[in-house]
Amino acid sequence: MVSNLRIANPDDAAAILTVKQVVWPESADDVKNIAQVISEPGHVTLVAEVGERVAGFADGFLTLSPQGRRRWEVDLLAVHPDYRQQGLARQMVTASTQAGLALGAETARGLIHVENVASQQTFARCGYVIDETVCSLFVASDGLTQTRTGLSATSFLIPVSTFNYRGLWLEGTLDYDAFTCASAIRSQYKLDMAGAVIPASQEKAITAAQQAGYVFVGDYHWWRLI
Repeated sequence: MVSNLRIANPDDAAAILTVKQVVWPESADDVKNIAQVISEPGHVTLVAEVGERVAGFADGFLTLSPQGRRRWEVDLLAVHPDYRQQGLARQMVTASTQAGLALGAETARGLIHVENVASQQTFARCGYVIDETVCSLFVASDGLTQTRTGLSATSFLIPVSTFNYRGLWLEGTLDYDAFTCASAIRSQYKLDMAGAVIPASQEKAITAAQQAGYVFVGDYHWWRLI
């Protein structure tokens, strides 16, 4: 049972990192980055405490869609193994969603791996609905450098800051020029990541990503609310 569910502050960064490393031991982590991201505007991190221990966290932030719609991204959700099966994840997703809507989001969503059944069940219990379209995640490979090209009026770069990386998401028209432009800007500003979530049926976009030096990470579904 959660004894306290609250908005995190930078002093919680170390405790959040402890949970994160248990859930994702292979991830590269930086406590200073976590503390900084927690403080950024349009960003809400929630921690679930059991007694005096941080047992889980949910991190979310606002983005603006190409159509100018404010979206709430439920980005990271983690519960320490010692505290699973107690409803913590559901409570945190619900609270994170409410926080995003309070900030003016018109919709909320989460990107969930096709094999992550636990997260799928949690989001479903919170009123989210799966988009059955399978999407492939592609990111610019490490060390990739490109000559910056022009970005078309229908391609959009969405800046994001997360506990894992700072980077750009590419949306709209996904062609070769868009992918090379995103990776060039990533290199120019020394960002951690440039990537795109591409419907698996969009074969031309996937081919363009691969030709631009992007690598496949995995298959996901969007889960959406509203």
